[in-house]
Amino acid sequence: MVSSRYRFERRLGKGGMGIVYESYDTELQRNIAIKLIHPSLTYSAEAASRFKREARIAASFTHPNVVAVHDFDVEEGRGAYLVMELLSGSTLRQELKKHHRLPVSRASGILTGVCAAVDAAHRRKFLHRDLKPENIFVASSEGMESVKILDFGVAKSLIQSPEGRDANQTEPGRLVGTLKYMSPEELQGERPDISWDLWALAVIAYEMLAGMHPFPGSSSAEVRNAILDGRMTALSEHLPDAPADWQNFFDTALAFDPALRPKSANQLLKDFKQRIV
Repeated sequence: MVSSRYRFERRLGKGGMGIVYESYDTELQRNIAIKLIHPSLTYSAEAASRFKREARIAASFTHPNVVAVHDFDVEEGRGAYLVMELLSGSTLRQELKKHHRLPVSRASGILTGVCAAVDAAHRRKFLHRDLKPENIFVASSEGMESVKILDFGVAKSLIQSPEGRDANQTEPGRLVGTLKYMSPEELQGERPDISWDLWALAVIAYEMLAGMHPFPGSSSAEVRNAILDGRMTALSEHLPDAPADWQNFFDTALAFDPALRPKSANQLLKDFKQRIV
């Protein structure tokens, strides 16, 4: 147990941030999920303080398409943890591994939910900064499907070196899954901006339709160079019958110059539905 309140029942999964357990809240007598943060991500008092600050912000942001954070703390001997609503379903990454690519209607439904949450967060000047299929959960309940974003604002705050630099930039390849969703301006070390999240959304949309990442490469360095060189794989290589409008959408949404891209998650979704759905 942690905090003499939350009892671990079984392990649900393991990711870059830590391990998730199905658990039981003995005070409120309900099933919940607990994510134990990997000790290396809260290696110092400063890191633990940063985690608490970001977790508090994440818990204050409520939206139907964001997993609810009920509690958080850093417990000596256990490390940091998040208490969240318990979901049934799978991550978008698991869905893509299972089906390779998704029908347009389903991809549109998932993107609609994700964009709604991201747009609401951006209006509050709040960035996710680590959007990827692993952080999008496709929840199922009584035959209905809904989308929930995980780790809103928490993951990126923890991935920093002791010097305060971003680990993605100081050690290329350390977090390949994250690097693959980084915009050119993020890779070049520019200040955080909503364009980072919008770029990741466009990459995720491409993956849902094509079943492949838009920028080729067998290593993080190759993917990084492809992004910075603007070498996006034409959609027709994966979908020969894709209409020209589909490629036009991605040419805009994944343009190297952020000034050419959609300016909001709502605009990106509107363009997606106009050109693809």
